[in-house]
Amino acid sequence: MQKDIVMILMEKENRCRNYQKQARQALERHDMIPNEEQCSYLQQAADLEFEMSTQTSGAERDHHIREKNRLDYEIMKIREELELRSRPAKTAKAAANSGAKKSIKNDGSEEDGDNKKTPEEQELDRVARTWYKDAPSHSFNEVSGMSELKKKLAGCIADKKAQELMDYLKIPRLNSYFFVGPPGCGKTYIIEAFAHELMDKDFKYISIQGSDIISRYVGAAEKNVTRLFEEAEKNAPCIVFIDEVDSLCKNRSLPNLPEYAANITTQFLTGYNRIHSADSEVIFIAATNYPNRVDVAMLDRAEIVRVPLPDTEAREAAFAKCFDGIVQLQNGFTFREMAEKTRHYNYRDIERLASAIKRMLFHEMLDLFKVDVKAIEALSTGKYRLSRSRFQSIIEKFKPSPKETILNDLKKWEREIMSIADYDELDLDRLYESDERGEPVCIESNKVPEMPSVRKPVNTSGEPVYTAKTAFAVDASTHMAEIAFYTDEEQDSVTANINGENYKTNFDDGAFTFKYTPEPGEEEVEVFVSSGTGYLGNFTARFSAPAADEQSSCG
Repeated sequence: MQKDIVMILMEKENRCRNYQKQARQALERHDMIPNEEQCSYLQQAADLEFEMSTQTSGAERDHHIREKNRLDYEIMKIREELELRSRPAKTAKAAANSGAKKSIKNDGSEEDGDNKKTPEEQELDRVARTWYKDAPSHSFNEVSGMSELKKKLAGCIADKKAQELMDYLKIPRLNSYFFVGPPGCGKTYIIEAFAHELMDKDFKYISIQGSDIISRYVGAAEKNVTRLFEEAEKNAPCIVFIDEVDSLCKNRSLPNLPEYAANITTQFLTGYNRIHSADSEVIFIAATNYPNRVDVAMLDRAEIVRVPLPDTEAREAAFAKCFDGIVQLQNGFTFREMAEKTRHYNYRDIERLASAIKRMLFHEMLDLFKVDVKAIEALSTGKYRLSRSRFQSIIEKFKPSPKETILNDLKKWEREIMSIADYDELDLDRLYESDERGEPVCIESNKVPEMPSVRKPVNTSGEPVYTAKTAFAVDASTHMAEIAFYTDEEQDSVTANINGENYKTNFDDGAFTFKYTPEPGEEEVEVFVSSGTGYLGNFTARFSAPAADEQSSCG
């Protein structure tokens, strides 16, 4: 199977190069003047690059995405030039027809022919109609696990029932969520279940993938983005779901980001601000596996919702869904046991594992019974059951999708968005992975606590411990200073943080102390203090010149 995929990719790569070669030849045939034929060949090459990006991963996928973006940009420039060259002809035609008879609309009024929609506008209307989706078939009742997330979304639905009270309290009608998590963890599935619940309450459902706008309508992406938010505002109440938002609202700080991609991001933020300013009854949800690729201005506008890998309960339900009504399990063997043996599996891993088991059953049943009817009867009646040993034999050969890279990227991103006072408060290994029991940490408890807007100094009896004159001596032999401070309440464990690095403190003689080695020429540092209860405060520690006979002191 892997060999077949490699051959398919090689064939597409060759076709892609051939289309680009034909585009160059078309340019030469037209005396190096950009033309529609050249544009057509480049579009076919861009489509192939997009297909290859969906069939690969890692660095290879990134390469195809970059190539596709390069081709998209080249196509956009060609079309802009073609449009400029065609404008004089359009102007002349309009002048020639200025005295033409006006057409009559259905209601009997006159309509100027120049006011009719252009083919581009008609195409945009057609595209916008494809964004509206029917209600998804599954509801919250069919979503296993994710109890905290379901509670959050169900609460949003309940809030809509008391709209008058929300209006009285001036609570914004717009709700914005940013779903983050590794691939296959159920982000899209639970969002679709949420849409199902809302459509029972007369919400419309707009659902797109960010890559759709970029890949299909080259050169018109900004117009599509603007139209998307116009549709959301015009058709409120509605839910707008954008999957793969990282391909549509790219981080403008990324190196070598094409100008057109940055323009699309700007247009995206402008559109979002439109529905925010209008206070439309819109529920906006974006999802991505790569939050570090999304512009930080968008992250500031939505509540970040972390979706971890499925917990034990969810995996158990997934196995039950795959095999329920198809095959019974050997006595003593349960779906729970399957779930416990598949820690760190995502839903796609479970589906692939279930398919491997079903293929094994298919061949075993044919070898045993030879006849379909008898095989089906044996499976449905429980005369033939899936045993623990057969499950074990399959799982030992099965390789779940690699997750180390994406999980490390997510953890790195979490560290970058966390405030330094909370740097050591969260266990990043548990944000997107299950613990030893297969249970994820409650999403609510995983929220990064906000830093207080005003930082109070660490103090005792309400008075600052340290003033601008406070200095700590640096030991000449060890080049270290012992920094000491008090807190205004008893603490069991206190951590000091300097420039993002944590220092465990010792409690002695009524003060907390820790050792710090100043950098050469460093005269002072800001110390942030936190405990198990959260952020306590901060102070400035200053250093005196190294002296072997001086002792560290506390103000």
